[in-house]
Amino acid sequence: MRYVGFSEFFHDAGLAIVNQDGSVAFASQAERYSGLKMDHLIPPEMWSFVNNDDHVTYYEDADLRREKMGGMRTFQNNPDVARKAKRGWIDTAYPMRNSLTFDTFNEHHESHCALAFLTRPWESKEDTVMVSVDGSGELESLVIKDHNFKTIKQILWPQSLGSIYGTVTSALGFKMLRDEYIVMGLASYGKVDKTLYDILYNMYYWFESEDGCNVRQIVDFEGNCVAESALSAKYVQYEHKVLKRVKGISEEDASATIQKFFEDEVLKVMTEARKYGSKLVYSGGCAQNVTANSKIHELFDDMHIALAPNDAGNALGCALYSWHKATGGDNVKCSPYLGHNIDRPIDPKMVAQYLVDIKICGVANGRAEYGPRALGNRSLLADVRYDVKDTVNTIKRRHKFRPFAPAILSEYADEYFEGPMNEYMQYTAKAKHDYSSVTHVDGTARVQLVKPDCESVLRPILEEYYELTGVPMLLNTSLNIRNRPMVNTIEDAEEWESKYNVKVF
Repeated sequence: MRYVGFSEFFHDAGLAIVNQDGSVAFASQAERYSGLKMDHLIPPEMWSFVNNDDHVTYYEDADLRREKMGGMRTFQNNPDVARKAKRGWIDTAYPMRNSLTFDTFNEHHESHCALAFLTRPWESKEDTVMVSVDGSGELESLVIKDHNFKTIKQILWPQSLGSIYGTVTSALGFKMLRDEYIVMGLASYGKVDKTLYDILYNMYYWFESEDGCNVRQIVDFEGNCVAESALSAKYVQYEHKVLKRVKGISEEDASATIQKFFEDEVLKVMTEARKYGSKLVYSGGCAQNVTANSKIHELFDDMHIALAPNDAGNALGCALYSWHKATGGDNVKCSPYLGHNIDRPIDPKMVAQYLVDIKICGVANGRAEYGPRALGNRSLLADVRYDVKDTVNTIKRRHKFRPFAPAILSEYADEYFEGPMNEYMQYTAKAKHDYSSVTHVDGTARVQLVKPDCESVLRPILEEYYELTGVPMLLNTSLNIRNRPMVNTIEDAEEWESKYNVKVF
């Protein structure tokens, strides 16, 4: 038996396959195969990886979502997707699905928590607490669960840290559900605006006020859809207040304010969660906020963030949760290299020499990474000894203020950085060096530790580069341009090399 999980229809569609022994056979975002950034539908090519006798699970309770939120999640209210969703959420998108044997679903936050919990790097369970923070699940925007997946605390939409962050992102003219990381990077350039902070605070806590609770009770008692209720109307009123204030201050200050508000509130949640476990597993879209993650890290004895905390990661989360329920297994080891395989020879010594000579190159080799970060197999690399930040941002069509991450041989990390670091660029650490190409304006960097057992070709490339230069780190960013997915296939790599005039090994 294999366990297949998929997320689809809203944003970041994904599909994952888990073997009976808990090993992960495949996991990828749909966008890598369709070429459409944050694609909401799984292309037929990916469905062809699924067998008719696989156990297939959807990532959330679509019927409950319809009941409580007024409909299926549909990307930007796309009418075609909405029409398909109304007909049924399993067998509508592609005819071949009708031949598959489907399970029903796991709940949204269960899928998030399962990915983090079941891939935790420690064996113990009783000392572990799970937290998922998102825009919304079926209705919950935040949950704290114990090691048995029992809910300890939940917060219901429209009271939502993810939605509020998205509201400010949209007010700034960026795309909600896509560009929040841009706002996070911009925050380091600004100062907190007290007026906007107070609006955000009142917006969030109105739903816990006496008036908010009374409206919630009426909605629940009458069985109304929350999205069509006075709760949603109140949220819209606050959205207008946010938009008005954001337009009256600088982008930098608005970004700094939402980042500070988010950090303050998520730390309250994590302080509560700490009462139920000394070790944290964390997921949901908000777990991609690396600045906040670094502060959360200080509260726990150990912390593990899901490899792919976004909804695409829920494909693997719900597959693993189905495997867990069927087999009793509660811990799996998986690398991030779970996608399409480019099987071609590569000489790390040649790549390192090219970087020394030319300063920038791409790597597209081995299995593609699962999750939002390029970790060496679909990466654009650069020589950190030179100020190449503007050059790389120009190649990638990115804002010039955007920072880049360093990939460093793990045994040298403490010489160059101070603070939390891991293999997946999920924290920020203070730089102890003056390589500006991989240091943000606030003196931090989102460090990728490249360990000796790393499965990527990045490890031997770094070793060869270190031999040549005495520097154990490279600039590492994703092999893509803005608003396009990372390179996936050899054909993608060849096209990218030709179009952007950057050598790809």
